[in-house]
Amino acid sequence: MDNKRIIADTKKNKNKSFLITDKNNKLQNKTATEYKLASGGTKGQNDKQVFNPLAQPFNPLGSPLDTAATPKSPKSPKSPKSPKSPKSPKSPKSPKSPKSPKSPVGLSRECLNILRQQHAGKTEYMLYNAYRYHDDYVTFRNFNEINISIPDLKSTTKNRKDKPIQQAEIEHNRNGMTNIGAILYNRHSLGSNPPKIGTIIAANSGRPGGACGNFNGTAENIHPNHRTQEEDILSNWFTTYVYNKGITNEQEKERLYNKLFGCTIYNKWGLAYPYAKKTDKDKYFATVQGINYSDAIPQEYADAWTIDNVYLSDKRYHYKGSQYIHDHQYKTTLVFVAGPNNNNPGTKGPINSVYRTYNEATDARFDIFIRGVEAALFAALIAMVRSKCNVALLVYVSGGVYRGKHDKEEYRYAYENALNNLLMNVQINGLELGSYFDAVYLL
Repeated sequence: MDNKRIIADTKKNKNKSFLITDKNNKLQNKTATEYKLASGGTKGQNDKQVFNPLAQPFNPLGSPLDTAATPKSPKSPKSPKSPKSPKSPKSPKSPKSPKSPKSPVGLSRECLNILRQQHAGKTEYMLYNAYRYHDDYVTFRNFNEINISIPDLKSTTKNRKDKPIQQAEIEHNRNGMTNIGAILYNRHSLGSNPPKIGTIIAANSGRPGGACGNFNGTAENIHPNHRTQEEDILSNWFTTYVYNKGITNEQEKERLYNKLFGCTIYNKWGLAYPYAKKTDKDKYFATVQGINYSDAIPQEYADAWTIDNVYLSDKRYHYKGSQYIHDHQYKTTLVFVAGPNNNNPGTKGPINSVYRTYNEATDARFDIFIRGVEAALFAALIAMVRSKCNVALLVYVSGGVYRGKHDKEEYRYAYENALNNLLMNVQINGLELGSYFDAVYLL
């Protein structure tokens, strides 16, 4: 699904691309709009209408000149009406046909076939969306509060009213977030309302899929023994997908890995010119999202990319022998965000997306770094609500190698405070962000 672009001036007279989804052709960086609650009557209100001062006072005898009312002659009795004939019974309404599943727009027939899935006898599609909240994050930072109007969520807002504002629950699980997701989903999936789980992925802003995604649109390194979260979740997603398709042939698996990558996240973000020379700085640091991450400011990390209707498998961790448990799955929305990168590996390799997204300013100053992390988390939580998730599975964005030299404990303390602050002080349609979730888990 190709994104269109609108070019606008940004800092240092550079050009910046704002993503527009093909779905509704709208800019994703919506500015915060004050949400006005509809006013209505209050219980016990006794204010009365003001009488018209020009109206004549009521006179039970008629006009002011009348002294008595002239009695009217009695009316003749009316003839009785003929009885109505009984109405014929209405024919029963024919049952409504079930709605067809929502399918992606603007994709090839081949990609539609790749994204189409059958689960529990129903057809559904994996759906991609992109969200940008740069300006909204600036407003939030200035006032430590914001109310974002999202008309499409008004019914959700109404249903979540009076729900408690959730705060993050810290979880320690050696099997990882997909183990928690599978347990939660299967515990409640027998009911009519299984949880809608959002799974955050701490992504590489220069390379979708990290080490599992190539710049030629192919996928590789799909296995359950990754030590980094993005690669682990992508491998889980891809192997679960071919398992659900009943594919056992290794060559066919690889073909579907490539197709799934190409039809979902490939080239949705990342380096725009991966093979550019370092001497060509305009292209060397350019990204599909229109941001030069080597000198990005905090609000430029407030982007999120989502895939709805993804199935992930439970996992059992064992050093160099981990396994995905494909017969214990959960349905989720994947939410990719890219926080600041403080890891400078040097210029080795022909592409080196990590070096090309290294930010010297966030590496040098912890306050700038944590604001960039908070911006990514800001976008992720709003994107989850837009996908109508009511359970959030989160990780410490930029908390591993991307943290660089910053102290781990100081970072975690600041991250947890930032997360709870967002849940409390960001509103959507007048309702706190934390009230849209039944649980928020941080691993």
